[in-house]
Amino acid sequence: MATVSPPPSGKVLQLVSALSNPENHNVHVQSIRARDEALSASAESYGNLCYQLALVLVGSDNAAEMTAHINPSELDSWRQADPSTVLRLQQDMSMWIPFGQMAGLVLKNALLRPPILQGRQSLSIQPPSSDLLKEALLQALGCQHSELRAVASSVIATSAVSADSVQPGLCVRAWPQLIPALIANLQKTENAALMEGSLATIRKMMEDGPTELTQEELDSLIPVLIRFLSCNSEFCKVAALQSLTACLSDNVMPSALVLYFNDYLGGLSALSTDPSASIRKWVCRSIVTLLQLRTEYIQPHLQAVSQFMLTSTADRHHDAVALEACEFWFTFATLDEDVCTPAMVETIGGVLPKLIPILLENMVYLPEQQIELQARNEIDQQEGYNGMSTIKPVFHRSRAKHVGGPDESSDDDDGYDQDDEDDGEFDDDNNEWTLRKCAAASLDSLSSLFGADSILPSLLPALQNGLSSSCPWVQEASILALGAVAEGCRDALNVHMSQMHLYLVNHLAAPESPSTLPQVKCIAAWTIGRFASWAVEQVQTGAQGHLLAHMTEVFLTRLSDRNRRVQISCCSAFGVIIESAGDLMTPYLSHIYYGLVSALSRYQGRSLLMIFDVVGIIADCCGPSIAEGDLPSIYVPPLLQMWSGLAKNDPTDRTLLPLMESLASVAMTSGMNYQPYSLESFDNAMGIIEAVQLILTASGEKLEHEEEADPIVCATDLLDGLVEGLGESFPSLVSSSRRYGQHFLPVLLALCKHDIPGVRMSAIALVGDLARSSPALLEQALPELLKELVANMDPVQPSVSTNAVWALGEICVRCERNSSPLEAVVPDLVQNLIALLMGNGIERNGRGSDIPGIAENAAACAGRLAKVNPQFLAPDLPRFLLGWCDGMAKIVDPKERRDAFQGFVAAIYANPQAFQTSSATVSDAIASIIFAIVTWHMPAEIPEQSVVLLNGDYKFRPFPANEPELGEALFKLISDLKTSVDETTWRAVQQGLPVNIRRLLREFYNM
Repeated sequence: MATVSPPPSGKVLQLVSALSNPENHNVHVQSIRARDEALSASAESYGNLCYQLALVLVGSDNAAEMTAHINPSELDSWRQADPSTVLRLQQDMSMWIPFGQMAGLVLKNALLRPPILQGRQSLSIQPPSSDLLKEALLQALGCQHSELRAVASSVIATSAVSADSVQPGLCVRAWPQLIPALIANLQKTENAALMEGSLATIRKMMEDGPTELTQEELDSLIPVLIRFLSCNSEFCKVAALQSLTACLSDNVMPSALVLYFNDYLGGLSALSTDPSASIRKWVCRSIVTLLQLRTEYIQPHLQAVSQFMLTSTADRHHDAVALEACEFWFTFATLDEDVCTPAMVETIGGVLPKLIPILLENMVYLPEQQIELQARNEIDQQEGYNGMSTIKPVFHRSRAKHVGGPDESSDDDDGYDQDDEDDGEFDDDNNEWTLRKCAAASLDSLSSLFGADSILPSLLPALQNGLSSSCPWVQEASILALGAVAEGCRDALNVHMSQMHLYLVNHLAAPESPSTLPQVKCIAAWTIGRFASWAVEQVQTGAQGHLLAHMTEVFLTRLSDRNRRVQISCCSAFGVIIESAGDLMTPYLSHIYYGLVSALSRYQGRSLLMIFDVVGIIADCCGPSIAEGDLPSIYVPPLLQMWSGLAKNDPTDRTLLPLMESLASVAMTSGMNYQPYSLESFDNAMGIIEAVQLILTASGEKLEHEEEADPIVCATDLLDGLVEGLGESFPSLVSSSRRYGQHFLPVLLALCKHDIPGVRMSAIALVGDLARSSPALLEQALPELLKELVANMDPVQPSVSTNAVWALGEICVRCERNSSPLEAVVPDLVQNLIALLMGNGIERNGRGSDIPGIAENAAACAGRLAKVNPQFLAPDLPRFLLGWCDGMAKIVDPKERRDAFQGFVAAIYANPQAFQTSSATVSDAIASIIFAIVTWHMPAEIPEQSVVLLNGDYKFRPFPANEPELGEALFKLISDLKTSVDETTWRAVQQGLPVNIRRLLREFYNM
């Protein structure tokens, strides 16, 4: 028999009443103070109030019975303190439900954010209050009102599986009775409310923290959950599906689920025809999760599963079901090759003829979406429309130095990412992952997996019908589909592209009118961008030499469109075209800049940001030609004017971020031709840093979000762009600034010490570039800068560490003739380099680091330090010889590569016994050195599989002719290594080398 909880006190009712009534401000504030005082007074007071709140939550389910047992004097006191609330509750008993919910939410907040005593330890609920609270919460799971059950289950689940165990007494591992109690509740079929409340709790626990449950607890839950798949309650079936789906990840997967897997699959199969769309949605979600995480279980049933998913994908009456089903195709097409078998590919390939038309249909906006978009179009057409109210958050694109690969911040712009800022082609102006987006992404991925031969036979007829449709929304979806297959079917579509490209350009060029749909222009622009490489090829081959000129004219004309979505899409697509065309756009730069400046004066919101983006792309892709003649005078002064205006109004305005980024690219690319604008740019950037620092300091609060410092980061990056552009002339620029000339170095040092890693990363990159081009500017602060750089080598912040190591290497280059500035930091610097090369981010082979760029940067820095003085490194060389060799082998930059090897040779000769006292065997140490040297002989095109290069056809090339001295030094090093060991050891070295390396040693090193 269930225990009946006692009633809460009248005081806690009065407290909840005041907290839920913000209309009476004074009473509300007093109640907040009273709550905080009661919670923090003592552990006993804290526990008692939590328990009392739980009693309110339970009692609100039957308020009449609860209030009947409360002391009348306490009720009178409450009635006098808050008569309006008491009257509402008496007149409408249903108002007790939100009242109880408020009590539950206050309880949850008190448990998860407990008071801190004396600035050290947070309060936690202790027995007997914790035992009473558990009992009350479990009773609340049986409330007849679902709203109260939901709050109770949320409090239990969140407390039980909290990652930081903020309430140890309520943690599931300290509450062994919880799971058995919930399972027991699930057996009470006569009490539907209790079953639903308990199942909801299990679901939330499984979603929030399944790893907090023991394997035994999970195993006891699985068969119970599977049985609920065949119950009559829609709520219970959905909750069971959700709970079981959470068990499928690699680090959870209970053994009982493996044991009962056939029953689980049978349950999914039975529910696949359930009349409830919510249940079918979760069946689809479960199957997609299985495909993604447990492919081996779905493989034997793929034929039947694919037919179910095909039917569900076509369910346009239930978009949620269709979206979950559509995820199946996207997930399949992006599976790793090692789990996607040829038989699976063949099975899905057989579905494509039916699937492709369905995907195309799912790309068409629904009628209600069309109505909404039409309304938006009318708003966009209004004069003076201010798009700033809908601007998305702007984030700077940080620049890490020499990361050894593509810029991590680069935007692939595949158009399907739900977080893509520039998804103008979908025109829903938010980050929601929709059926339309998923269908397009699925078609894209499937075309890349299967190729044109499998995709186009079904797609082309549907495209032909869609592109010629009289309905603009169908045309729009068909153009989207064409763009979606641009990557996977590019070559096969070439025969159709002249006609299709003209079709797209004509749609884009169509003048604004009530009969033209802006969404069609948007998607046409995006699709033209997807086929940018085809257009460039047409110009390069002379097939259509005028094409870029014509496209430029069309895009610039379209920039004057009043619809902001057309503006955004055209800017984005035009940027893609410029990236593909590169310096082929040079003849049109004047025309382009005039068009962009014209748009600059009219655009707002995201449209304005896209203009900045295009300016930056032109600088990055068209090279120094952007600064020839009078070109800078067309576009730089308007950008600077806008910068000054925005900064004067609000230096934290995030519109400034892409503006500063674009000017940084312009300054870096323009070189000395940017000099007329350099002082204003320098002062503006320093002004931004100064103003934002003052704002952050004045607030007196620690930054909660690093983005608050983004203006400082972008301004620092712009200063770095000036350094790279002006080179040796940068110190003259600094000295010419009356306002900031004397403060530049102190500001730079302060930025290197900043709390925000992104600020330090950019500041350290600036230090490294100054060391390369203007080292004298750093001299006064060099000791302190070196100390900060060494401190920032910590790989906890990978990008900061990478930049710090690179900058230290650049400083070492400038210290080759004078090592004194380095001597104070050499011990810590060397130890950090050893840690990075040997101890950080260890790969499976036991060597190197998996932080992009860190191994090669550390190897180059070590080499440059050894060139300053080999004795800095020689004593410790045995500890990191293997890591140094591995790092050198990865260096791409020719100058850094040469410095690394020169320093390595010097260090080896400073400690000739290093390879013999290394942690590895002598033969392994020598082999590591040889492998590093062999990288100088690598062909320009390195095969994806290195085993082909090492053991296949011989493709090694001679040592680079432009490095004769280094070549001789490495030749001598290999010779000396051979003579320093006995024949047996050398034979062991040779036997461990691949056949092509042995041949290289014979032919080039006389071995």
